[in-house]
Amino acid sequence: MTDRSRLVASVAALFAVGTIAWAAEPDVQQDARIQELENKLAALETRQAANSKDLAATVDAVLRDAEKRSQLLANGGEMGAGYDNGFYIKAGDAWVLKPGLQFQFRNITNYREDAKFGDDNEWSNGFEVRRMRFEFEGTAFIKELTYFFQWDTNRNSGDVSLLEGWAKYMMSDDWGVRGGQFKDPTTREFTMSTKRLMACDVSLMDTLIGGTFDGYTQGVLLVYGNYNKNNALNVEAGFTDGAGQYNTDFTKHTDDVFAVPGAHTVDWGLAGRAEYKFMGDWKNYSDFTAKGTKEDLLVAGLAGDWTQSGDGDMITGTTDLQYENASGLGLYGAVVYQYVNSSLQGFTQNSSNWGLLAQGSYLFTGNWEVFARYDATIYDNGPMFKQGGLSTGDDVNTINEITLGVNYYMGADGSAGHRAKFTVDLTYLPDGSPKPATSLGILDDNGGNAEWILRAQFQLLI
Repeated sequence: MTDRSRLVASVAALFAVGTIAWAAEPDVQQDARIQELENKLAALETRQAANSKDLAATVDAVLRDAEKRSQLLANGGEMGAGYDNGFYIKAGDAWVLKPGLQFQFRNITNYREDAKFGDDNEWSNGFEVRRMRFEFEGTAFIKELTYFFQWDTNRNSGDVSLLEGWAKYMMSDDWGVRGGQFKDPTTREFTMSTKRLMACDVSLMDTLIGGTFDGYTQGVLLVYGNYNKNNALNVEAGFTDGAGQYNTDFTKHTDDVFAVPGAHTVDWGLAGRAEYKFMGDWKNYSDFTAKGTKEDLLVAGLAGDWTQSGDGDMITGTTDLQYENASGLGLYGAVVYQYVNSSLQGFTQNSSNWGLLAQGSYLFTGNWEVFARYDATIYDNGPMFKQGGLSTGDDVNTINEITLGVNYYMGADGSAGHRAKFTVDLTYLPDGSPKPATSLGILDDNGGNAEWILRAQFQLLI
């Protein structure tokens, strides 16, 4: 090989080695990059596995919590607030609070014959807020312990006073006890809520000798039935402070029953009411209207109160019957008996007074309802028997009252029910009234002369 050939071979060898070295260098870098990517991928997979584990744990915790909440919901342990025929706040069945407002705005026109100076007629007209009440009811601690607190505002002064405040504990589905201040459990008309009356107000008879006359009292009542749908009998009976003991303390109370301030003290009272359902649903017994009644209802009631006051006694007894059907017909009738044995300044009065009431209503559409009511109060001792310190009129022993009216329930097909309704009624007293009853629109003793009362009322329940 010549020198030239050796030189060419040497150059070719050097070029080949350089080429191999140049090609090898990128392969090493590529391997390093691939290794780096594999490391990152492994780290990402590790992280994803950890995230998946955390996600699975989170999902499991959510599912467990949802299952727990569904169990609480099934057991009535949910918490919430809302509106269902009234506002409510609740934490299960053990804690329930239902606030409420009752608003009755009324216009009254009163016409009395020979009332002005004894030989002239008199008109009176005006507006009033007849009832503005607020209340709380519900359960506390356990669903078997219920309560009801209600306050009223005076329509003349606006002063607030307690009407009812009681608690009831049901020891079983049928047996329980109720204590506090409540309506004396006598006449059906009085014990019914004023939110659900047929007319604008109770009858004059009930005001003169019935449950409205007995009024509110304080005491303890034994409860049986509690309007349980599976029980046809409902009874409340017990020991009280006596009739007419409204917001009194534990001491002997001024004799509101006989309306002679300071003359007597009321010592004690026994009161009770029993109701038997021959057919129907108790929930339809909460008012006089057949609105919402899906099946015939027939309930008979029997009640009484015995109030002992010094040397005097007053006994009130009543029996009543209520019927409703799915066609819109509602009927109610009652007989009331009042016996008074009272010693006033050594003079003894004994009187047996009677009251009668008949009422009918017909709901001819979901919105419109007409009604009529007749009641009579029959005094035993004639015109000189005192009621609230006033005579029963000039030679008038029987007080008659006739009322005609109409209800309009607001909403589609009357869906608002008693919660928003208009009532207009006209009352005729052919012999006047033995005493004022301004809560009914009756002004005063009119000496046996006729009196007319036109009332228009709007009711709103919240």
